[in-house]
Amino acid sequence: MSMEFSSDYLPEELIIQILLWLPIKSLLQFTSVCKSWNTLIKHNTFIKNHLKLTSNRITRDGPLLLLRHCPREPNVEQYSLHLDNHTFQEYSKPQLPAKSFNECFRIVGSCNGLILLSDDYLTETNTFILWNPSIRKSITIPKPHIPHSQYYTVYGFGFDAKRDDYKILQLVYEGHNRGSPEVELYSLNSRSWKSITAASPKHEIARSMWSQVFVNGFIHFIGYSKKGEAFHNVVLGFDVCEEVFHEIKMPEDLASEAPNMFISVIGKSLSVQHYDIIHNCWNVWVMREYGAVESWTKQFTIDILTPNFRVTRVLGSSKNGEFLLEMYKGKKGEIVLHDPKKNTNELLGIYTDPGCTCLEYYMESLVLLDKAS
Repeated sequence: MSMEFSSDYLPEELIIQILLWLPIKSLLQFTSVCKSWNTLIKHNTFIKNHLKLTSNRITRDGPLLLLRHCPREPNVEQYSLHLDNHTFQEYSKPQLPAKSFNECFRIVGSCNGLILLSDDYLTETNTFILWNPSIRKSITIPKPHIPHSQYYTVYGFGFDAKRDDYKILQLVYEGHNRGSPEVELYSLNSRSWKSITAASPKHEIARSMWSQVFVNGFIHFIGYSKKGEAFHNVVLGFDVCEEVFHEIKMPEDLASEAPNMFISVIGKSLSVQHYDIIHNCWNVWVMREYGAVESWTKQFTIDILTPNFRVTRVLGSSKNGEFLLEMYKGKKGEIVLHDPKKNTNELLGIYTDPGCTCLEYYMESLVLLDKAS
């Protein structure tokens, strides 16, 4: 990456190194300083190098937390970024780039500063938006070739590190053929969808609570098969580079339960949240070593019913081991910071319409800055 810089004092490489350590807000301002800086900061190599440095800082300091909630008044979805500290301090309030046809968008996932939004909560519209709130830029994705299903459709989002490409996965299930969905994959590099139905997974993705998470190059889902009344559950992992599915065994305690589960991340580890109907609680399981079945550990149990409120969802965790919960009291939802060691709850003053709240780990980046809208 070679640019012409008008400086009599600093060599070009030193200027680049200084710029790489600057925050996103400053870099966006510096694109207006001169043409050469604009070209440099929007160059794919600079964007990748800046992302690498940011990733290293995230490893050390932890990510931001992106919260989406829908208060009843006003009934508009709201996004906010928070520091991962004991006060859940607000960092910024990103402005959504488009309005949902439904009550709100589904946040499919977050990866390298990009958020994939799908407009399918109540009515399927086949509308996808890739959004980077750090640089206030978004791209509307072309509609898939396979129309959405009247039964259900599942989406995933991840990064192909080999090809420096962001990919969207779609699985379309039909009522008469639930075991073999039609599968399509979108590539941001090619700006197109392709069929990969031949790679269709053997297990069905759990419908009632479908969720996805991108970890270690794989998009993960809760998968299950059913024979009579007996369930067999697995974690399905889609290899974004090789474009094939793999299976990870569940802990023995969850392998044959009804698949009332969410897949998520606790810290950097794959996690399964199990809704235990019999004991009326959420059991949080963590895979301490990725891919090692014997490393599954039941980390915490959180009672759904407390003397003061009902816990509707475990939203996520902070780096100090506290959990963000969505609770429901009367007709009002609120977000609570729960300390499982002390069994205490701290109200954060964030009110919600239960069922529409979502929390994602988030890292600021320049990704999309070099892409046409």
